[in-house]
Amino acid sequence: MLVFDELKKNEPHLRLVAVMLVAGLCILLAGLWWVQVVSSREYQSHLETQQFRTIRLPAVRGKILDREGRVLAENQPRYNISLYLDDLHQPFDAAYGALLKSARAAQKASIARAEKKLDRSLTKAERKQFAFTTEQLQALRERARDGVAGNLVAQVGQKMNQPLAFDAVQFNRHYASRLALPFPILKNLDASQIARFEESYTNRIGVEVELQSVRSYPLGDTAVHLLGYLQRHDDSQEGEDAVFNYRIPDFQGAVGVEYGFDDQLRGRAGAESLQVNSQGYRQSETIESQPEPGQNVMLTLDLDLQRAAEESLKSHRGTDARAAIVVMDVHNGDVLAMVSSPTINPLYFTGGLSPQETQAEAARRADMKIRPEINRATQENYAPGSIFKPIIGLAALETGLDPNAIVDNPGYIYVGKRHITDLAKPGKYDFRRAIMDSSNTYFITAGLRAGIENIVQLAEKFQFGEKCSIPTRQETAGNMPTPDRIHEGWSDGDTANVCIGQGEVAVTPLQMAVAYSAIANGGTVFWPRLVSRIEPQDPMSRGAVTNFPAGLVRERIGVSGRNLRILHNAMLAETEDPEGTGGLARVPSWHICGKTGTAEIMDEQNRKIGRTTWFASFAPYENPRYAVVVMVEDGTFGGPTCAPIAHDIYETILEKEKSGGGKILAAAN
Repeated sequence: MLVFDELKKNEPHLRLVAVMLVAGLCILLAGLWWVQVVSSREYQSHLETQQFRTIRLPAVRGKILDREGRVLAENQPRYNISLYLDDLHQPFDAAYGALLKSARAAQKASIARAEKKLDRSLTKAERKQFAFTTEQLQALRERARDGVAGNLVAQVGQKMNQPLAFDAVQFNRHYASRLALPFPILKNLDASQIARFEESYTNRIGVEVELQSVRSYPLGDTAVHLLGYLQRHDDSQEGEDAVFNYRIPDFQGAVGVEYGFDDQLRGRAGAESLQVNSQGYRQSETIESQPEPGQNVMLTLDLDLQRAAEESLKSHRGTDARAAIVVMDVHNGDVLAMVSSPTINPLYFTGGLSPQETQAEAARRADMKIRPEINRATQENYAPGSIFKPIIGLAALETGLDPNAIVDNPGYIYVGKRHITDLAKPGKYDFRRAIMDSSNTYFITAGLRAGIENIVQLAEKFQFGEKCSIPTRQETAGNMPTPDRIHEGWSDGDTANVCIGQGEVAVTPLQMAVAYSAIANGGTVFWPRLVSRIEPQDPMSRGAVTNFPAGLVRERIGVSGRNLRILHNAMLAETEDPEGTGGLARVPSWHICGKTGTAEIMDEQNRKIGRTTWFASFAPYENPRYAVVVMVEDGTFGGPTCAPIAHDIYETILEKEKSGGGKILAAAN
């Protein structure tokens, strides 16, 4: 060939180039052989020890604040003593080696006994029955790990002077699925426990204090039903990576504000990349994306007013009272306080309680009569009783009722053949006295004359039978007869029930607060507002602030100012006249318009099984700014049961206004 012909010529330079090319080619071939053949096992080993795992890192949840910026829910560090399994693989292997050595010695002894019995050596096939199976070897490894981990847990318990139980099943489950993550053995350490551990436990191989961020409610059960609670939820959210090998415990709002604004509070999770060896132990770690903290949610609640309402309820009715309170700004629908009783510890749902506290809370929740997780201010239906009579009175006034006209009350009224008792004493009643003494006879008579169509029409404008659309997953619509219902088998007896707030009428305390706010402000029904704004956790950041406007009008009831003034005057007499049933709500130097109510609870056989007592009100009379609604189940009557609680709330409002805090409570008219 031409190339070889040229090489045959006596050309030294050409021969040198050819030798260099051949030598280079030989070097390349030798290197390829070294990599592919000689070093293949080494590279394969490196490949096996350089696997990567991804971990979802939850973001720091945003705070929930009252209208002054005081913290209602935040995040706190939680300290756990945990086993770091990647530091324990050598003790695990050593323990496994010791167990395997003992097992092999026992294996040899078994073979020797078998051979002695047969008086000959075992065949290869016969020896197989003594060989260790994969399951047996795996069991030995688990036993070795359990022994090492159990001893460490016992040592920690001894040093901490606190016996600790080792759950082998849970440990092995963690080892199989979350090997690269720490395994907690003692949770929720306080400062003294941390100090004891740091001082006394010097052998720190595989045992360290681990820091976690957990949800905290620094004021305990204050406003717990409105705030809501969290439940375990580690799934990726929209905009986050979907696939992770491990997920650090994360939580999602279940109900309340925690639920309604979970997207804003939760933030966005980050990601961490772990390099692990072939056995799954951690080698190194890299943060791929930092978590983005959630935003803070500022409520319309006033903490002073909220706590005053809760403390008054506990003082008058006890901690297990089934009750609710709503305080509202009548000029814009801001909810200033919302109380539901009995309460529940929100940490019960996130594992933040001690085992003893968790057991006590579980036993309490098992009592279906108490149902502490229910928000009674928004989530339960109640017959309103006599606090519904102002709506009946307005409907009657709008259809021509003369407030000075007299109705004789003999102590009862017949509707058809049905006898209805009147708890108001017998006598002559005009509108003012009928409100003040809560006469059933008067309002049944007035309601029948006004007609159920006009009553239902006005009730619909107050939005009874409709939800208030609060974003807490804790609301019922109540019940109000519809126009279709009153034309299908409706009777005067049904109308009589509605006129005294019973029968086919059911409301929530929040709905009554909205209605009494409309009565107070001249006839405007507002959408209730729970959240005023959402803002970044870091005030120095340039993150966007979301404001929720106050005073969103839902409806105008369209009644005359004259009739509202007549009603206001009658409701003022309810608390200030010596014969009024709401006198216990009276506050010196303030004029309160109120209405007491007591509704009977009947079973399926129409037997009385309980009562729902009410006091609904607004103040001050001259320029109403606040609506206060108090509901207590199984009270005596609205006056003695609920009015004293309203008195305490109004006193707190008055004191706050006098001290200069009024500017952050009710809006100006």
